Amino acid sequence: MDKRANPCVGCSPGIVVEYWYKKGSSSRGVGFVVATKEHPASGRAYYARWLYKKPGGSWHVGKSWRKAEKRSNDSKSWVQAYWGSQGHTGPKYVKNTQIAIQFKGSSKKYAATLK
Repeated sequence: MDKRANPCVGCSPGIVVEYWYKKGSSSRGVGFVVATKEHPASGRAYYARWLYKKPGGSWHVGKSWRKAEKRSNDSKSWVQAYWGSQGHTGPKYVKNTQIAIQFKGSSKKYAATLK
């Protein structure tokens, strides 16, 4: 069963996590994680990382800092960092693990839960 966790559509910063599991399983596999931030300051480089926290545990780094690519269309601009690939690849965690993104220079984390 493939799922996508996107707790706040249109939020900035934002997180999208694609994950999968077999029905009845307590294990969740993470395919990819996307971190976005709208309205970036021009001339500034942005870096993001993703973290995970198992139920009752503490935060651990899933993947280290990655430079976010600048994107834009006619109406807005944003930066985006991407880890993983589509398909059933990537690390596995227990159900209800939180996956969060964090931008360098900020202590705030933006999380999604693997249901």
